[in-house]
Amino acid sequence: MSESLTAPRLTLRQLPLAARLTLALFLISTGIGYISALVQLHFQHASPGSPLPTPDDAVRIFHGPLGKPVSQLERLLTADEHEKFNGTGSMAAAFTRKSADWKKAVKKRPEAEVQEERDGERKAVLEWIAAGACKADYENDAFALPDKLRDQKITSDYVTDGDSGARQVKIKKILDDRCVRCHCSKDPEDASAGKYPLDTYETLRPRALVEAGAGAMSLTKLAQTTHVHLLGFSMLYGLSGLILAFSSYPALLRVILCPLPLLAQVADISFWWLARLPEPIGPEIARLIAVSGGVVAVSLLLHLVLSLFDLFSAKGKLVLVLLFGGVIAGAATVHRNAYISDFLSQEAKGVETESK
Repeated sequence: MSESLTAPRLTLRQLPLAARLTLALFLISTGIGYISALVQLHFQHASPGSPLPTPDDAVRIFHGPLGKPVSQLERLLTADEHEKFNGTGSMAAAFTRKSADWKKAVKKRPEAEVQEERDGERKAVLEWIAAGACKADYENDAFALPDKLRDQKITSDYVTDGDSGARQVKIKKILDDRCVRCHCSKDPEDASAGKYPLDTYETLRPRALVEAGAGAMSLTKLAQTTHVHLLGFSMLYGLSGLILAFSSYPALLRVILCPLPLLAQVADISFWWLARLPEPIGPEIARLIAVSGGVVAVSLLLHLVLSLFDLFSAKGKLVLVLLFGGVIAGAATVHRNAYISDFLSQEAKGVETESK
C-alpha cells in the first residue's frame, strides 16, 4: 500500500523531545489504566477463581441464565452466595454473612442453626415471588407459607400464626431488614445499591416479575455502559491509534492496526445487545464477547508498545527494554510466590480474603 509522495510525512521520531516524552508517558499511563480496568472487570463480573470473565460469564451477564426465565429477584436469591455480591452475581449473602446482624447472631448461637433459619427466610421470599408477589401479602406483612415450608426453621422474629392457624411470615419485614437497608431511596448504607430501591411495592414488583432478558444486565445499565465505552474508550483508542499512525512502520501495518481496537469495540458492544436474543442465538453471540474483548486488549497493547519503541532512538529503546524487563521480572516474582493464584484459589473456595 503506497502513500502520497507529494510531501514528506511527519513521523514520531521527528517530534521535539518534550512532545515525545509527553506521548510516552501518556501511552504508559494508558497501559496502567487499562490493567486497572481489567482488575475491576475481575471483581465486577468474573466467576470466583477466574482472573477474567469467561464465555459462560458473558452468557450469564448479557443473556441471562439458560433455560426457564426467572425474575431478577429469584435469580439473585438462588445464585451461589459466594458469587460476586452485586446485581449480576448473587444477593443470597444478604441473608447471611452480609446481613447487619450476622456476626452478632453467630456469637450467640451455633452458626449452622442461624444459617438454617436465614435460609428459611430466603426460601419464604422465593415462595412469595413464586406465588405472584401479592401486594396484599406485602402490605399486610403476612404471607401464608406453603405446606412444603411447614417444618422449615425461620427466624422467630418473622413468624406469626394466622387466623386459621396457618403459619405466616412477615414478608415485608424480611425484605426491609435484608434488602431495603441498602436498596432504599433515602440514606442507603450502600450508595450504589441505593440506585435500585426496593423500599416500596411499586419499586419491588418489577424485579419480581419474569421479563424478556430476565437475569441479564438491565437495559438501563447496559445503555449506560454502552454510552461510557463508546465515548470514553473510543477517545482513548482513537488517540493511541493516531499516535501509531504517525510511526515509521509500514503503511499496511498502520492501516490495519490503528483503527482495529475501535472496530473491535463496536463489534464487542454490538454483541452485548445481540446477546439478548432468544436461545440458542443469544448465548452463542454472548460467547463471542470474550473474543472481541480480547482483540480490543491485544490491539491496544500493540498500539502502546509499538508506538513507545518508535518514539526514541537506540538509547531510548534501551530504557524501554529495561523498563519492560523490570515489569516482567516483577510479574514473574508475583507468579513465583503465587500471590495471585492463592488469592484466586481462596476466592474460588468462597473464603473471605479482605481484612477483618
